[in-house]
Amino acid sequence: MKNPLPIAGAVVALVAVAAAQEGVQAEVEALKKRVAELEDAQAEREESVSGRALVQAFSARSLDFGGHLTSLFTWIDGESDSEAGHMVSLVELYLKARIDDNWSAFATPGFYTFNGGLLDNPATPFTAGDPAFVADDISQSKTFLSRLVTEWRHGDALVLRGGVIGSPHGVTNREYFLPSRIVGQANLHSRYFLTNTLYPQVVEGLSASGKHVLGQDWVEYDVYFGAEDNSAADGIGGARIGYTFAEIGLTLAANYGRGTREATATPATNFGILQAPFAPNFNLGRDYQFGGIDADYRKGDLLVRAEGYYSAEDGFEDQRAASLEGSVFVAPQWSATYRFDYYDRGEDLNLFTTTVLPLGASTEHVFGVSFNPNDSVRLRLDWHHNNLPGSDDVVDYVNFSWSISF
Repeated sequence: MKNPLPIAGAVVALVAVAAAQEGVQAEVEALKKRVAELEDAQAEREESVSGRALVQAFSARSLDFGGHLTSLFTWIDGESDSEAGHMVSLVELYLKARIDDNWSAFATPGFYTFNGGLLDNPATPFTAGDPAFVADDISQSKTFLSRLVTEWRHGDALVLRGGVIGSPHGVTNREYFLPSRIVGQANLHSRYFLTNTLYPQVVEGLSASGKHVLGQDWVEYDVYFGAEDNSAADGIGGARIGYTFAEIGLTLAANYGRGTREATATPATNFGILQAPFAPNFNLGRDYQFGGIDADYRKGDLLVRAEGYYSAEDGFEDQRAASLEGSVFVAPQWSATYRFDYYDRGEDLNLFTTTVLPLGASTEHVFGVSFNPNDSVRLRLDWHHNNLPGSDDVVDYVNFSWSISF
């Protein structure tokens, strides 16, 4: 008969191990319970401070991220001299968060480096048609925010937006996204990005827009009210209403707006930048109201767009502007464009004579070719023939630019 002591010892050992495991398991369960209590306490604390905002920040139904990179190089030939070089490069990001079927948010932070291509050299004010460049530092690239919008959509008939919003006026102004432009440079009266030389391009405020279908056609409207970043206490507002004849591809619209043009804090010369013949600001402030029409015709391979405006400047000579642009898509990837611009800037303080004088009118003819090797890349080559205001002098310049979207 075998000795029972080893067997008994093994049984005792197994019992001891089981008891120890039960003790360890109990301790583990107690630790789990304690950790859960701590997590609950932490969650409650975060909820009372910032946890709710944190949760909401990541609760969007969708989050889209994209942007574009655009660069422009130029050669300018004037009456007295010629110049060539880099003008501007910028990257702009597009951020859109959709919260639900009604609410969404959109923002476009951007960065740029700029070497201004002047049609007239400010250092030689009595030598017309003497081009120059205003140097910038690439290590000090500037920032801008052209859109910062919260949107509530009830349906096609009503969309409300608030924040930094775009105005509905003009052809190139409504075509805000640079990669979509067939000609890189905007027309004369809206050439300064985001400024208000004739009508506001950007408003800090509220807008309502929508459209109503009438059979095959539809009516669209935009109404806005707010202020500009350099004149927060002066309200501006306006509206646009258009009718689209869908069968023939034509949209006709009427525009109206009013506001205040803020005087420049530091008086500017009468020389422009961004290949514009006028300065970006006015030395003397004034109230204004403007009216105008715009038209858009799209049929097959043909695109024609036009706009005309008259701005009544309180106490100063009025402004006038007109633009006509036609493009033919000769192939799916190629287009040819002609554009004519006219801009009478009214009048302002002339720093050289210290008197108020007419700023004159400028006209510009543009011939452009655009090539899209794919849906995300656009290459442009544009020739501009600009008649300088207040003289018979002309400046020709050729721009090569590209936009890459992502």
